[in-house]
Amino acid sequence: MTVLFGHPSGNPNSHHAALAHWEAGRLEAFCVPWMPTPWELEFLRNIPGLRAEVDRLSRRSFPPLLSAPRIEGRFGEWTRMARRVLCSGRFADEGLSYEANDWLMRTMRRACARPAVTVVHAYEDCSLWTFEEAKRLSKACIYDLPIGFYPAWEQKQAELVRDYSDWLPPEGLGASRYVRREQKIQEMDLADLVLVPSTFVRRTVEQFVQKSIALCPYGVDSDFWYPGDGRKTDGTLRFIYAGQCSLRKGIPILFEAWRAAGLKDARLELVGSWQFAENKLKDLPEGATFAGQISATELRARYQAADVFVFPSFFEGFGLVILEAMACGLPVIATEATAGPDVLGESTGQVIPAGDIESLAESLRWFVEHRDQLPVMKIAARKNALAFGWEQYRRKVTAAVSSFV
Repeated sequence: MTVLFGHPSGNPNSHHAALAHWEAGRLEAFCVPWMPTPWELEFLRNIPGLRAEVDRLSRRSFPPLLSAPRIEGRFGEWTRMARRVLCSGRFADEGLSYEANDWLMRTMRRACARPAVTVVHAYEDCSLWTFEEAKRLSKACIYDLPIGFYPAWEQKQAELVRDYSDWLPPEGLGASRYVRREQKIQEMDLADLVLVPSTFVRRTVEQFVQKSIALCPYGVDSDFWYPGDGRKTDGTLRFIYAGQCSLRKGIPILFEAWRAAGLKDARLELVGSWQFAENKLKDLPEGATFAGQISATELRARYQAADVFVFPSFFEGFGLVILEAMACGLPVIATEATAGPDVLGESTGQVIPAGDIESLAESLRWFVEHRDQLPVMKIAARKNALAFGWEQYRRKVTAAVSSFV
C-alpha cells in the first residue's frame, strides 16, 4: 500500500498525518504548495516588511518531513504570498486559500496516476478532482474532515445569523462567498474512509450520510506548550479565550454569560482576530479585554498567566487551543460541539451545551467560587494533555488506514 497525501498549506495535523504515512513506509509523496526550510525562513526574515508573513509561514515548516518525498509548487505560493502582503484582508486571504486548494487538486490528480499509488488521502475543499481520478483508476479515497460536515454547519449558521445579525460587519460573512457547497457534498460521496478528529465531527457526518469513519483525535506539542511558574501578582481570577472572535466561536454567548455571571475579582481576555462589527469591539463587557492576534510564543505566555480557558464554540472540528491551554496547565470550559467531550473530565474542566448562556454563566461562577481547587485541576489538565501527544495521533491514523485498506 502506498499513499499519496496532500494539504493546501501544511498545518500541525497534516504534518503529522504525512509523518504517520512516512514512518509506516507507505508515503509516495506529500503534496504541499511550500514547506519552507529553516534557511528559507531566515532569509525571508531579513526582507523588510515580511516579518509578519514569515511568522505565519514558520508554522508550515516541519523538519521531520524535510527528507520525505514531496511535490511542491513554490512559485505559485510565492506569488500568493506577495499578493497577500500587498492586498491584505480577510476576504483576500480566503480567496487565496481556495487558489491553493485548486493547485493541490490539480497536482494530486496528476500524481494519482503513478503506478505505486494505491490510496489518496486529502482534505475537505481540496479533494474532489483527486478523488474523481482515483475512482477512475480504482484507487481508495481517504477523506480528512477537520471540522464538522458542512450541511450541519449550514443549519447552525442560519440560526446564528438570524439571532445575531447586529453583530455582523457591513460586508456580512465574507467567507460564505467562497464556499463550494456542492464540492463538499461530492467529496464526501466519493470517500471510502472518513477520518475525523472528534466525536462531534463524527455525529455531523452520521447525521447526513453512512460512511466508514475513523476517530483520530489531534495532539499537542507539549514541549512548546507548558505551564508557567505559577506566580500571581494579585487575587484576580483570569479567564482566557483564544481563536477567531466570530459567531461560530460563540463570542456573543460568552459576552452574555459573562455579564449574567456578575463575577467579582475576575477578568476575561480575548485573543484572536475580530470578525464582528467594529461597534461591538467598543462594547466589551466589564472586566473583558481584547488582545488581538499574537504570536504562538506570546499566546503561551498569556496561557501561563491565566487560570481558566473558556471555549464556547457552536461548531468545531477539534479546537487545538483546548489541548494547548491544557498543556499549559489550564482547566477548560468547552461546549459539546468541540473536542471537549473527548479530552475533558471532571478533574480537568467542564463540558456545557453549545449556546446555553445559563450553563456557561454557572460554569464561570463555579470556577470563581472554587478557585481553591484550581491548583489540583491545573496539574490534572497538564497530565491529561500529555496523553494527547502527536504520537498517539499518528498511531491512530496508521491503524485506521491499515485496518481499512
